[in-house]
Amino acid sequence: MKGKLELHPKRARKVGSTLLEEVKKGGIFGHRELPDDMVKSIADEVDTETLLLIVTLTTSLDYMRNANELWENSLKTLKDDETKWLFDPHKVAEKGDDELLKALSKHGLAKKKKRDLLIWKTISKTLSEKYSGSVKKLFEEYEFKVDRMFTDFLKNRKGEFPSLSGTKLFPHWIRSLKEKVVLPFKGVENLPIPVDVHVARATFTTGCITGKYKSKGVNETIKKKVIEVWRKGLEGTEILPVDMFRPLWLLSKYGCHYRQDGKRPKLKECPVKNYCVSGKVIVTSNRVEIET
Repeated sequence: MKGKLELHPKRARKVGSTLLEEVKKGGIFGHRELPDDMVKSIADEVDTETLLLIVTLTTSLDYMRNANELWENSLKTLKDDETKWLFDPHKVAEKGDDELLKALSKHGLAKKKKRDLLIWKTISKTLSEKYSGSVKKLFEEYEFKVDRMFTDFLKNRKGEFPSLSGTKLFPHWIRSLKEKVVLPFKGVENLPIPVDVHVARATFTTGCITGKYKSKGVNETIKKKVIEVWRKGLEGTEILPVDMFRPLWLLSKYGCHYRQDGKRPKLKECPVKNYCVSGKVIVTSNRVEIET
């Protein structure tokens, strides 16, 4: 790890407002949907509590894996009569590990089998034993103040809500829920932007952070810098940091992802091409190299 990075909040504010407008108009590179939007296809078929459970449990496994595949497999699991019980915390809490793992593996929902089994089982058991299997009752305990909930999850509840109680997945979870379910969330504006490879890459390619830096993947230093530049850049606006996840993810997935060896093949059609920086921007799960 070495190098120095400079934040450009004013630039982030301009990039943010431009990208959000593009999402509203027709999408970024023609895309508007995130992987978790797949759940909308069954939203009218299930009750609100089931929808909350689907988003909550599936999001808990959204780490270091293909998100499109995760959500596809989650919906296959839900639609299969042999495995749909996985979204009932009471039933999960009653099952043994072998039966749970078999069900989680049938449609590829569990990838890192031991860890994914532990995450799914622990969260389901917590919901079953403390909240009558209800995600809504969990939020009611915090009076829907998700910023206070975030602080408590990070400090005190990692054992009960593994994976969800992290700096990336907690705000990612709340963002996903607030876009799909009407709940009286408070304090969403105080949550940080969820930082994954795509969000970090797009923040660097648009010059919101510049400098020279090397590391093995998106480490804590980079996460903190990305969170800070968007927090500062969006201060005084009506844009919430969590709302920037969608446009930045789309920008990276369908644009910046193709940047290589100084070539920017998607530049001409990029909605924020005026902010695209030259130089080296390599951001992957195991390598970060910035020279801008």
